[in-house]
Amino acid sequence: MLSRRCFSRHAASALVVLVALAACGPSSGQVKTARSARYKTDANVVFKAVVDATGLKHKVERADAPTGVVVTVPRWYEPEGNAEDMDATGNAAQLQDGSVLIRFELRVAGGNGEFQVEIIPHVSVMRSGYARPVDLAPDDLAIPGWVHGKTDDLYLTIYEGLKAYEIKPGA
Repeated sequence: MLSRRCFSRHAASALVVLVALAACGPSSGQVKTARSARYKTDANVVFKAVVDATGLKHKVERADAPTGVVVTVPRWYEPEGNAEDMDATGNAAQLQDGSVLIRFELRVAGGNGEFQVEIIPHVSVMRSGYARPVDLAPDDLAIPGWVHGKTDDLYLTIYEGLKAYEIKPGA
């Protein structure tokens, strides 16, 4: 039988674990909401929010308002998902087998005052014996899970900036 003191210690430990798990990140429901969100406002409002939110997480290479397309500067990551270290000149990443290059393409789609945001990750992987990175299709199972996490994080950041304009499901 557990003493009261021992029970309290176990209960406190369990509470710490539950709080830590809750603080780990967004729920799958939040991600699903952010990915499927539709916004009722002007196209320029949505586009500006997408550019601003993208700029918080990534360097923007190109933002074309007439087409509603935003493209990020490609960035190298280690196979585990950490940003690759740059060489002494700051111009080249220290690549290794399995290094991942990601460039995000964001599209604002819709019309008549209703818009949705689509994020397409363009992923390439450096492989030993290859002169250049190997491009992966968006649904390729070789894409590391953390790439999907970075995509979800970008969706959530954009959603936070546009939440006031969200069209609630069923509305």
